[in-house]
Amino acid sequence: MPIIAMTKEMGSLGTFIGIEAARRLGFEFLRNDLIRAAAREYRVLEARLVGAVEEPPRWLERLGPARRRYRAYLEAAVLDAALQEHVLLMGRWSTIFLHGIRHAIRVRVCAPPRVRAQRVMERFGIDQEDALGRIAAYDEGVRARMRQIFDLDWTDPLLYDLVINTEAVSLETGVRQVLTLVEAPEFQPTPESRADLRDRAVGARVRATLKATATTARVELDIRVADGAVRLEGVVESEEEREAALTVARNVRGVVGVSGDVKVFRRPIR
Repeated sequence: MPIIAMTKEMGSLGTFIGIEAARRLGFEFLRNDLIRAAAREYRVLEARLVGAVEEPPRWLERLGPARRRYRAYLEAAVLDAALQEHVLLMGRWSTIFLHGIRHAIRVRVCAPPRVRAQRVMERFGIDQEDALGRIAAYDEGVRARMRQIFDLDWTDPLLYDLVINTEAVSLETGVRQVLTLVEAPEFQPTPESRADLRDRAVGARVRATLKATATTARVELDIRVADGAVRLEGVVESEEEREAALTVARNVRGVVGVSGDVKVFRRPIR
């Protein structure tokens, strides 16, 4: 069956739609589990990873390597989870990382701010001004993170296969729209789409493991995978760094072989 990846705005009812769609399909619903899996696998504090994807970026983060590192960890966790199929992945990064996978359905759930504010008021027992403030802060944080990590506008409808506006669409209708796409022939998995996902997952694991390993954390290489065979291309600063990158890649789960065109370029001494 297809994989479902969903993103939602605060107060849009997107979580409820996702949970109910997963229940009816017998799918596993994964949200924070993805962050926990990435934090555990790549030995990073969960709170730091949560902050990296949920909070507005701090000034120093815009200049440092954290963006690439956290993106690599999240991509590996999302693609590994997607390999299970029968899963609904809730999280805006899931919809981005699964772009181009034929049997992945990407859904965005939204609503106008005033509609979302009313729901937030009822849920938290706060006034309208406070609710609108929370929504504005949340939206700006998400917008900034998506620009920082992906250089994308997460509200762009072309990023999704289905956009549900819950001002006009009820929770039940939203669930049925998702279930209809699950049955659509365009999103059924094929041997080719499954192979594509497997190779992308292997490549993501290699990239994340390189970032999580002290001797290769600064390495920036192109990673190509075909049937589990990994090819590394790019430039490193020393022979030791080159050998470390090849060794790390060989030991990543799912890799059947490693080749590459990794050149050493030593920075001139000034």
